[in-house]
Amino acid sequence: MFRAKKVFPGVTHISDAMGVSMTLIEGTERAILFDTGYGTENVKDFVQTLTGKPVSVLLSHGHHDHILGVRWFGKSSMCSEDLDEFRLRTGSLQRTKVAKQAEQKCVPIPEDFMSVIFTEPEAIIFEDFSGRFEQKTEDLGQMHIQVIHVPGHTPGSIVLYLKELRLLLTGDDWNPCTWIWFPSSLPVHRWRENMKELIHTLEKEHGQEILYVLCSHQPKVRDAKELKAFLEYMDDERLESAPAVDMGVPIETHEIRKEPEGWTLLFDKGKK
Repeated sequence: MFRAKKVFPGVTHISDAMGVSMTLIEGTERAILFDTGYGTENVKDFVQTLTGKPVSVLLSHGHHDHILGVRWFGKSSMCSEDLDEFRLRTGSLQRTKVAKQAEQKCVPIPEDFMSVIFTEPEAIIFEDFSGRFEQKTEDLGQMHIQVIHVPGHTPGSIVLYLKELRLLLTGDDWNPCTWIWFPSSLPVHRWRENMKELIHTLEKEHGQEILYVLCSHQPKVRDAKELKAFLEYMDDERLESAPAVDMGVPIETHEIRKEPEGWTLLFDKGKK
């Protein structure tokens, strides 16, 4: 079952039964759905109960919990650097894992979950740059979205910035629990510097501070000051001294935690 909350005018944050979030952004002319969830439920039908405008699908990156719902739409777009990840994460091995997770959560899956054929997303054509980051602008009608390529969680990760609302949508490039340990993730130092530079670039470009953040694994709006504090906390000294954790894979995973904020950074210390 989907849960939806209108967090700003024209912005509805949606969570699916498996617990991941996606965001519907509406202008006066059309709408964009940023991510599609696990695909266990018909997200297209649900979105059509929220808006009568034409909806385009934009994927933040290629991981299964953000892309499997694209099956309900067919057409979508994402950064070309994550197309290989999309092919991997829509494969039978990953779908089998998701089906088992759904069973454990008592979430029913469609009968054709294992057999449905996915249409490969179109590659985003970036128009220019915001600082050193590739970007393009989507005009939805009185709502303008910057689509910005910010490698980190994956090489093709994108974020969205809604300048009218001073709102940054980070995908999985930042959550209060951020994972930079996947085989395709960038080295943690590069991810951190990309995120800090992104914030500096946007605030300089628009002459105003970012105020709000929406994450893919959080149902509520976060204060942008939390993102900035998170990035400052994960400094070189803490990265170097972070304890190892066993994730059951041959990756040198280390973890930083901060309480009571509930912050976690899990990263591959061996990747330079």
